[in-house]
Amino acid sequence: MFDIRLKGLVNHINGESQAIMTTQITVRDLLEVYKIDNVVNRDINYSRLKPLATYIDSFDSEVGIFLPSLVFAFTEEPFGYYDTTNKELRLPSGVKLKVIDGQHRIKGLEHLLRETSDAAKKEKILDSTLTAQIYFGLDEVDEKNVFVDINSNAKRVSMSLITKYDTRDIMRVLVRDTFDSCRALENAGVEFMKSRIVRPTNTLFFTSARLKNFVSILLFGKPKLSKRAEQLIKDKYDDILAFLDKFFMVLFDVLPSVPGDVTKYALGHEGLQNAIAYYLHEQIIIEADKDIAWIPDWELVLEKLEYFDWSVRNPLFQQYMITSRSSNRDFKAFIDNRYQNLLEILKTELV
Repeated sequence: MFDIRLKGLVNHINGESQAIMTTQITVRDLLEVYKIDNVVNRDINYSRLKPLATYIDSFDSEVGIFLPSLVFAFTEEPFGYYDTTNKELRLPSGVKLKVIDGQHRIKGLEHLLRETSDAAKKEKILDSTLTAQIYFGLDEVDEKNVFVDINSNAKRVSMSLITKYDTRDIMRVLVRDTFDSCRALENAGVEFMKSRIVRPTNTLFFTSARLKNFVSILLFGKPKLSKRAEQLIKDKYDDILAFLDKFFMVLFDVLPSVPGDVTKYALGHEGLQNAIAYYLHEQIIIEADKDIAWIPDWELVLEKLEYFDWSVRNPLFQQYMITSRSSNRDFKAFIDNRYQNLLEILKTELV
């Protein structure tokens, strides 16, 4: 393997003992030289890797992507590796950069490359460059302090500002941001990679398309947004995102622990999910011509759901259900995805 050479000026900080260098590094070189030290970093959250890989995979879209600088510590004595004439850091085989910040982005890149079968696209990713900041002269305590400082003081750009310039489907952006911010929704499970969930073995609660419809029905009482509704989301994006984050936290707190298990519960089926969304829209959303809001104590409405019988044995559901078979297992499913009769059941029972 050839030496990896990174160009950049080394600027001293804290007198002469510590320094920092900003450079560009290809993904190909990055994957050769990084190392993760769990003493400095948090443990890898593997559930974040697929969403990150999906986001990175949109690098060649019209909107593109944004990845903050990766931050490393160079733990060797720098004088033998930095060429002051060419302003170049030389990394021979076996010399590594310790990751201080960016481990999930790196692991997301690795996940994307493993899942990409298009050889030309894979090469394009490997040849692309990322910004890196490299610290010199840090001891372990310094490394931990830098990590804590980055992760404690970083401020997220207002989503209202982002959506002002983001020309993509606003509901798709909202659904993705809700999933990324809401641990309860992540735990319930959303399938972003496939258009359907194979029951009964797969217990994920939503597909991304179903989640998108659910949110649209919940907020506006219809699965397709009008131009007015799209503008309302853009105008109140931060408020709506915060509401949805708390909404799903409360919702999945009152529902069974694995609501997508259709061998036990009817909740995993689209018709009942949409009925719940229509019911909650009527109960908690205040929609005016140029605004959208929710009643002050909307959590109390969701708490009623805890006492409803969501099991497949509920006699109220039986006339609308059939026995289905998949993977050599029988389970109860609704005859179709129509929600109207199920909505009437909810209105009658949840009083």
